[in-house]
Amino acid sequence: MQGKRPSSQLVPPLPPLVPGSRSLRAILPESYRQGDFADRYIAGFDDVLSPLITALDCLHAYFTPSTAPDDFVTWMLEWADTTLPACVGSLGRRNALHLGRDLHGLRGTAVGLEVLIQNVLGGRVEVTESGGTYTSQQPVASSAETSVGSWARVRVVLPHGTSAGRTDTREDIEDLVREWIPAHVAAVVTIEEELDPLPGPTSQGGRD
Repeated sequence: MQGKRPSSQLVPPLPPLVPGSRSLRAILPESYRQGDFADRYIAGFDDVLSPLITALDCLHAYFTPSTAPDDFVTWMLEWADTTLPACVGSLGRRNALHLGRDLHGLRGTAVGLEVLIQNVLGGRVEVTESGGTYTSQQPVASSAETSVGSWARVRVVLPHGTSAGRTDTREDIEDLVREWIPAHVAAVVTIEEELDPLPGPTSQGGRD
């Protein structure tokens, strides 16, 4: 009668030590390296500590707009008190973080509004304004043009498909634009989208 052959489970080999690595195995005294017990025991700690050590070694990448994770970018924007609507993509948020104080320093100016629309929203803006300043002892409505005082017409053209699937996108962008317009300026804001580009000519091949 032939007995059943016991199944042998192969133990996966330990990863090789990299010179200069932060592995605890790399700093074991030679006396503990006789055999593989200590190596295999310490390898469990390396698996736990390795992600933490890697994060600390790459900490500068978390604070760099071009390499930071998306959730960390949103977190840093909150530090700078920069609120952006949900329709702004990852690239626009990273650009807003990269521009930082330069963008906030231009807040309330036509140049700042142009930088915001172009670099953060990826669109373009046309501004027509009175070009002067006005003060009054009486409150002036900021939702309509007045014949006297500071006024502006702001036309924002967004890339095609910006508001796809989002009904409140234009309202969010209008609110963002108004935050960058001086409070004393009566502004009329118009939000538009680029027209759907016509499909290019397609070549059709046939058999002779």
